[in-house]
Order: sequence, then structure tokens, then C-alpha cells
Amino acid sequence: MDALIGRFVRKYRPHYAREDTVLFREFQGVVGPAEYRAMGERFEDREHQHFGENGFEKVLGQVEGIEKRLGIYDLSRFTSAG
Repeated sequence: MDALIGRFVRKYRPHYAREDTVLFREFQGVVGPAEYRAMGERFEDREHQHFGENGFEKVLGQVEGIEKRLGIYDLSRFTSAG
């Protein structure tokens, strides 16, 4: 299991870093601040439609439960201490 997680992290880390530092910033610049906020509100409305009120928190709790059962919840096992 640890080897599979390591492979996933190695593949995903550059994607996440680019998404977080480049793509989202550029996207906000392309659509403008007002449209970016409006899109966020539409996404939140869709979240409530699909998952109900506090749906994100419920799904997050489910994911935490799965991570705990798989033994991958404690991120300090997979990251350096600093």
C-alpha cells in the first residue's frame, strides 16, 4: 500500500502545485474577480443540491473515515517533519 501511495503522491504533487500556484491564479485573472466569486457561489449551490446542507463537511468526514481504515490518515507518516 505504501508503494502505491508513494507513486500517487509523486504523480500528483507537481499537478497540485501547478494547479494551486499557476492555474487558479490565471483563471481568476481571465474571468475577473466578480465572475470568479459568482462561480464559487454556483459551485456551492450545486454542492448543496447534490450533498445537502453541510454536504462538504459530511463527505469530508466520510473521506477521513476511509483514510483511517486504510492507514493513510496521519500525513506525518508520508511527509517530512520539516
